[in-house]
Amino acid sequence: MVLLDQIMLRSGMDPSRPATMPDWTMFVLGMGCMILAIVWQMLYLGFLRTAATDGAKPQEPNTLLRTGRPYFWQILGVQILLGLAVWVVSGVLAILIVSATGYKQAESFPPWLMTLMMTGAVALLVKPIFLIPSFMLVLDYKAIEAFAMMRQVRLSNLGLLPRFYGAGLAVMAVIGIVVSLAPKDGPVYYIALTAGHLLQSLTILTLMLATVLFIAIETERR
Repeated sequence: MVLLDQIMLRSGMDPSRPATMPDWTMFVLGMGCMILAIVWQMLYLGFLRTAATDGAKPQEPNTLLRTGRPYFWQILGVQILLGLAVWVVSGVLAILIVSATGYKQAESFPPWLMTLMMTGAVALLVKPIFLIPSFMLVLDYKAIEAFAMMRQVRLSNLGLLPRFYGAGLAVMAVIGIVVSLAPKDGPVYYIALTAGHLLQSLTILTLMLATVLFIAIETERR
């Protein structure tokens, strides 16, 4: 073991520190994750689009990919802006919480409070988050047209969707709180984190699908 330690030290590998991957490996891994995320997003948008146009008809993955590809680039900018808006609203909520409680800064918030704060930010922006992409997918609107249409729509005119939004956000908040309470050491935390992300993604997909189908049905009635 002493000889092995000397070899590792001379080669730049400190046995007391965790091994790190080479830069090229990190680059390849990062590119692979980015490509996978893009493909997944195209499939996701293709699924929503075909659900609005073809209903429950089964679709091949290639069809979903081709269908979602043009919408990906249109909706990507919208998603970035919406993410920025959520970040800004979360910052405002953090300032209000700091001023109303004994916390000195947002970094001292407990994990459950951070989860509730982010959920509150999404709740305040629930209309643009769900309606703008849905209008773009169902009606082939540009982002500006979808934004203008969203402003004309009241939540009270969306049938049961507001209740779905409330229930979905509540589920996401509970999942986030449960994950934040998981012990940080050991594989249990990573299992809980992965399961939490999957469940939250499924919840968002369900809410988006409900919104898309509602708009498609209302459009056909007119």
